[in-house]
Amino acid sequence: MALPKLLFVVLVFFVCNASAKDNKDLIRAQYYYTHCAYNDAIPYYEKVAADVNTSAIYAELGDCYYITNNFSKASESYNKAVNTVGCSAAVTLRYAQLLMQLMQYDEAQKWLMKYQETYKNDKRVANLIAGCNTARQTPDAIPPGAVALLPFNTDGSDFAPALWKGRLVFASDTAIDTKKKKDYWTGRSYYNIYFANCDKGNCTPELQKLSETKKANIKYHDGPATFSADGKQMYFTRTKYNDNFFAKKTDPGKDSFVLLEVMIASDYDTATKQFKTITPFQHNSDDHSVAHPALSPNGKLLAFTSNMKKGQGGSDIYICKKMGGGSWSKPQNVGNLVNTEGEELFPYWADNETLYFSSDGHEGIGGLDIYKCKWDEKSNTFSAVENVGTPVNSSYDDISLAMFADGKSAYLSSNRPAVKGGDNIYYYRKVKIYFRLNVIDSLTRQPLPEVQMSLSSAKDKKDEVIQGDYFTQLYPDASYEVNVSKVEYGRQSLFFNATTSKDIDTIVKEVVLYKPVPVRVRKKDTIATYLDSLPISFEHKFCCPMLHNIYQIGHIYFAYDSHELTDTAKWVLDSLVSYLQKRPAMRIEVRAHTDCRGVEAYNIKLSNERSLSVVKYLVSKGVARKRLEYIGLGYKRAIEDCPDCSKCSEEQYYLHRVLEFKVLQL
Repeated sequence: MALPKLLFVVLVFFVCNASAKDNKDLIRAQYYYTHCAYNDAIPYYEKVAADVNTSAIYAELGDCYYITNNFSKASESYNKAVNTVGCSAAVTLRYAQLLMQLMQYDEAQKWLMKYQETYKNDKRVANLIAGCNTARQTPDAIPPGAVALLPFNTDGSDFAPALWKGRLVFASDTAIDTKKKKDYWTGRSYYNIYFANCDKGNCTPELQKLSETKKANIKYHDGPATFSADGKQMYFTRTKYNDNFFAKKTDPGKDSFVLLEVMIASDYDTATKQFKTITPFQHNSDDHSVAHPALSPNGKLLAFTSNMKKGQGGSDIYICKKMGGGSWSKPQNVGNLVNTEGEELFPYWADNETLYFSSDGHEGIGGLDIYKCKWDEKSNTFSAVENVGTPVNSSYDDISLAMFADGKSAYLSSNRPAVKGGDNIYYYRKVKIYFRLNVIDSLTRQPLPEVQMSLSSAKDKKDEVIQGDYFTQLYPDASYEVNVSKVEYGRQSLFFNATTSKDIDTIVKEVVLYKPVPVRVRKKDTIATYLDSLPISFEHKFCCPMLHNIYQIGHIYFAYDSHELTDTAKWVLDSLVSYLQKRPAMRIEVRAHTDCRGVEAYNIKLSNERSLSVVKYLVSKGVARKRLEYIGLGYKRAIEDCPDCSKCSEEQYYLHRVLEFKVLQL
């Protein structure tokens, strides 16, 4: 949860409980609470909540947990609050919104309808109820894109990305300066403006301060930021505290306030990493916050968020137009098609007409969602908003984005669950990935009917009977496992990642199924035959290997004119690896054959390549190279006699292309 949002929301939570006079822990808890030191307030509220069972105490403790990103604890506290006599409607709404974030839509809708009994005309709540219905009824469709967590994220808050001079700029409470003062709200450092070197999602893990001057990074919060098209100006948010706010008083008075304001930095010097001038935005005020500036590419429009009076409710989005002399027109509320009774935050101009922003008041799937709308200069109005959908949006707070000019990729910030806590920055790209599977008979090379196929990933699982081929859409960047089997045939598995650099791509895989065939053991002119069994077990087949004996290696057959190992071949060779690992002194010679087609010189070369490919694979799996020899035998030592090569059957050709190993040492 980003602090710039909370400055609009949390100040309305301030409650002074009369019973504080008699409880020292409560005095401390509410002192920290009213001074925004939520992290420090938690242990005292926990002590009080064990003895004082009031809805206000539970609600305030829930607020502290929520603001410090402990959503499960916040849910428990809010649940106690709403089930205690005297709970306010505002707490009921906060609890319902949190339940939506946690994807508990049935329970969320129950409390939203409870709130609606008191506020029947609140359009925001009607939108949230509709969002619960949509989230429940919409199937888990594959999103038209993928998001990836970027490497520089921390366990704090990293949010509000912006593009500047080929860099990714954002606000973060990461303390590069170890002497950086801590924020009482979260127990972490104050926000500063940082950047990382990125190229379309390929980012370095190191962070750097955008500016080393104290004018741009002061002792309280700075960020987020937006830039002019030429990169020479930066508009950024700054937290404005009156010093009396930190005075040691039980309750901040009228002379104490916390506001957000917009500052304008100009003339950046790359050598000194400093802006030469920083001036306040002309429409800053001591009566309300002005924050989250967004400058259109042509520099003619400035959008920002404010909680000034006579808005739609909560924080609204306003725009100003550039006037002569560099001044800005009077702020204009963009109207109720965009603004709601909830919070509208973090505007961003993708072009001179398309405005993105986040809101918790429109129909969404939980928390803040990101929406877009169009500006019509002639009518001076915005169009109805559109939810941009998953995977940009989640049930959690999806805060803001910065989109590339092609509209196919963007950076976004969200507090969705990840390996890093708090708000994180992700790279999003539009992509659709499809999968085609072909299952063929090893002998005929024809598609096989009635094949049992399972396709599974962390997000997707399908079990179907297919007729030789299969086609479906995949979740981008997911890891998949495919298992294929058929009566009278063996079972095959393969693994792959659904990754591509293209906007639309199809991953094609071929699986060859084999019927059990005779496996032969040869010693000089003596041939003993027995049937193979699946799965292949070299331990079972060759329990007592004999020196100089020659053994066929299971069902490994090469395609015509190829030395490439198939997935099936690798699967069989893995069993041979296990067999050799149990006999560390054993040395073998890998022997490869070809069929009768082609000249003998070429067949010798091809069979050498085949036996070498096996040796390389065994080495890659940990078998010492000194234990392995190889030879290509071409067709001169045929496995199956075929006097007239032109009249051989496909099966005879197939049986020629075989691998063996000879025991050299035991």
